[in-house]
Amino acid sequence: MAMEEEQYDEGFDREDSDLSLMADVKLPPLPYSPSKTISRKQTSLSLASPNKKDDDKDAFSAITPKPETVSPPLESRNLSRASFRPPLRKRKTKFTFENTPTFDPNEPYDFDEDDEDIPKTERYATQIEQSRALYRKSCKRMGLIPIKKVLQQFGQTVFSIDDLQLSARELKTIFVSIANGLDILELDLSGNKLGVKEVNYLCQILKANKHLSALIMRKCNLHGSPMKNLAEFLSTSYTLRKLDLGDNNLDDNDAPHVAKVIEKNESIGDLILSQNKLGESAIMIGHAIKENEIMVSLDLSWNHIRGYGAIGVAQGLEKNTKLTTVNLAWNGFGFEGCIALSRVLESNSCLMSLDLANNRVHPPALFELLKGLEKNKTLASLRLAHNPITAPMSTIVLNRLLHAKESSLTELDIEGVVVDKDFKSTLEEIQKIRMFIVRYDMALPLNKARVFKADSKNIFNIDPVRILFFMKEHLRTIDLFLKIDKDNDNSLTREEMQFAFELEGFPISSAALDSVMGYLDTNKDGSVDLLEFIAGERKLKRKLIQEREEARADSHLNPQTKISGDKKQYSKAFGAPKDVRSPLPKKTG
Repeated sequence: MAMEEEQYDEGFDREDSDLSLMADVKLPPLPYSPSKTISRKQTSLSLASPNKKDDDKDAFSAITPKPETVSPPLESRNLSRASFRPPLRKRKTKFTFENTPTFDPNEPYDFDEDDEDIPKTERYATQIEQSRALYRKSCKRMGLIPIKKVLQQFGQTVFSIDDLQLSARELKTIFVSIANGLDILELDLSGNKLGVKEVNYLCQILKANKHLSALIMRKCNLHGSPMKNLAEFLSTSYTLRKLDLGDNNLDDNDAPHVAKVIEKNESIGDLILSQNKLGESAIMIGHAIKENEIMVSLDLSWNHIRGYGAIGVAQGLEKNTKLTTVNLAWNGFGFEGCIALSRVLESNSCLMSLDLANNRVHPPALFELLKGLEKNKTLASLRLAHNPITAPMSTIVLNRLLHAKESSLTELDIEGVVVDKDFKSTLEEIQKIRMFIVRYDMALPLNKARVFKADSKNIFNIDPVRILFFMKEHLRTIDLFLKIDKDNDNSLTREEMQFAFELEGFPISSAALDSVMGYLDTNKDGSVDLLEFIAGERKLKRKLIQEREEARADSHLNPQTKISGDKKQYSKAFGAPKDVRSPLPKKTG
């Protein structure tokens, strides 16, 4: 229903509002009433029926003298163009009360340049457009330029901003835009520095988005407080399936937080911690691995893990019953670590892939590892690339695997290792029995030229006498003697000595065996009794101590020479043999 009504504003009835015509007009002063506001409805009058109260007021004012009043400064009648507001004309308007939209100033309103009277549902046809619009508005509010790579990734399952080196403000605009992105399954933040605030924003996203299952945070500088806050959240979060924290400078101080994530989290199945500095603090990682029953893949490569840290990780793997893939490449497991891993392989029944590339696995350490490998029934892939493994040792490994009936190993990687001429024939024998793939560097060619006699005792660059006594491991000297004495006649013959070396996987020539017998058989009767065996071990110990003292004295004379003080390392117990003769003939003339 429509109504017609004549309106007046402030009692004025002017048809022209030109400022030039108002110069000579004297208007009556307005009453000063700062506490009362007059709306347009209250001043709306009808010419046909004037108000009675206004007539009485005019009559009273006619008989009452009016004192001179000064208008307040705020109500001055300055008629300049800058301050004068022309009165509204009398106009006829039609008020329609049906379907008239009302404006509420308290409600939010979108003041875009392209604003049109379009319903809200038609403004953003898809969630992707809405996310892009939200990102543009956030950038505009922050005074930033939207990034094209970010705009193109809205709506994709993998959202990656790796290596963009974004600032904290730029990261905040992205986090706000993807907070409700239900289509994002993997988020890659690599290469962007994340502080405490950014990690807190990220935790809010992980809490709101239950579909996000993979989080990659390489080179984000999470060392310190950011890692602590992230660990606090992840210890109670159960949505992530994959977490990559590689190359974040995590060290001994961050190891407790990493261990907390491994021990408390019940959803992460793939954890990558490569290229950090955990070192000896990997013992805590090993304790956490014992308690974890969810994780199936663990990457600890490039973490300076050696010594006690290597033993701690191995002990954790020994008790774990879920891990199937473990990457320990580019550490320093050496002899001690291989002994611990050998025990893991003997008892573990779930591990299927083990990477020990570049871990200082020399022949004695490899012999220890083979003891557990022969008894393992589940390991299918073993990587030993770029380790100091000799050519004869490569054939010995295949021979041991050929006779290991319980082994299920199908893939062996010894890349960077040169193999000898018997390697291929042994490999063919294994491949006739089962599928077996080996990756190696090259095979030594058959030398049809003149063959020169080499010093056999230096085949491994180790004195064979030292090899003999290091074969006793944790046994007593008398136990080693009884182990070698097969006929129980309380003496060791030349054949028994040779059999002991070959049993442990050390090929020994007749010349090297002569040096062993000559060192131990002091009475020259052709055999070694128990007293001679014990005396030979004591003589070897004294020789090792003397060499150590000489090396220490040389280091004091030459400060540039550094000697490791760790006497427990097996590899350090071997000294380089003196006066090594070259197998090549000297050039004459």
